[in-house]
Amino acid sequence: MQAFSIRELKSNPSTVLKAAEQDAFAVVTNRDEPTALVVALNRLESPDPAAVRSGLALSLLQAGHLSVGSAARLAGMPLGRFISLLSSLEIPVAGAPQEAEASLELAADLAAARRWLRRDG
Repeated sequence: MQAFSIRELKSNPSTVLKAAEQDAFAVVTNRDEPTALVVALNRLESPDPAAVRSGLALSLLQAGHLSVGSAARLAGMPLGRFISLLSSLEIPVAGAPQEAEASLELAADLAAARRWLRRDG
């Protein structure tokens, strides 16, 4: 595992990402103190990397940091399947961020969900 300062991260983020992909992790330091961990999701030694991605997507959605569409992409799922997952977990779709851009994305997500429901119905 390699360590990089915040300055190195800002000046050349691709170097940090490449290091994370090689070693699975890279540490970012601020004044020689570890402050962040960059994780290569495809290198996680987890029994189920897809579950890690889904859990991260669900958590970020519930915290209001991602729209439903962005969370579905992070989870690696089609939008309809992700919405079904939200429904089964009783997580409301309406809890997405309310910023202007996110509201537009939410409207697009809802339109895609309606198209999906008509197709499967």
